[in-house]
Amino acid sequence: MTSGSVVAGREIGRVEFGPDDLRTVREIVRAVAVERIPDRVDNAVLAVYEVAVNSIVHGGGHGLLRIDETPGALVFTVEDDDGTGSAPRLSEVDTLSTSGRGLLIAQRLSDELTIESGASRTRVGVHLHLAS
Repeated sequence: MTSGSVVAGREIGRVEFGPDDLRTVREIVRAVAVERIPDRVDNAVLAVYEVAVNSIVHGGGHGLLRIDETPGALVFTVEDDDGTGSAPRLSEVDTLSTSGRGLLIAQRLSDELTIESGASRTRVGVHLHLAS
């Protein structure tokens, strides 16, 4: 995981979402990933889904998914109006905990996870390398 700016490339998709749109988010990620990273479709879908759920739970109930293609990667960026004023953090969770694993799952399934957080906006980028 790195903090800092989320790398932008050629935008290939964008969708606003709320709690009722998580299925649509998964379908869009799957459609993009199947064309560009077919061997990592499930990783992309689950990683982005976990970040989108965090966006709904911790970011005001809705978010924006932006999909960019850079020369070497697909970047799925989830952005929201973070109402907490604190940056999301990766942390190991207690094995008995029933929540708190979303960013950790996204990090483990991606090649890089970037987090940008300001006073009122948070962006989390899930980076997946394109096949050579």
